[in-house]
This record gives sequence, C-alpha cells and structure tokens, in this order.
Amino acid sequence: MTLLQQAQQLLKQTPYSIQTCREFAHLEKRAKGQEADQIADLLPALIAGLDQQTHAQAFNEGLV
Repeated sequence: MTLLQQAQQLLKQTPYSIQTCREFAHLEKRAKGQEADQIADLLPALIAGLDQQTHAQAFNEGLV
C-alpha cells in the first residue's frame, strides 16, 4: 500500500483524534515528490473533520 493510500484509509476512520493527526503528519513527512503533494492536498479534509479541541491540540503540536 502506498503512503497516499494509507493516508486515504486513515481519513476513512472517523472521528478523527490527535493520533489521526500524528499518523497523517508522519505519512506526509515520509512521502516524496508528487505523492507528498497529493497527501498534502488531503489535509483540508482532515482539518474539516476535527473537533475544536483536537484542532487546537494539533495546531499546538504543529500538525496542522
């Protein structure tokens, strides 16, 4: 499974938690080139699905 596919699978697991954000960021950091860009394009979907508290924590950790 590619890193992009892993990121897409991760986004299917709701509700999103801080661990979801950490795993997503890890996948994004591991990816290179076009795959990294494609994963980064999924970030707004992750952010849109976060509750306010999780979003704030992810922001404070530099994940979003």
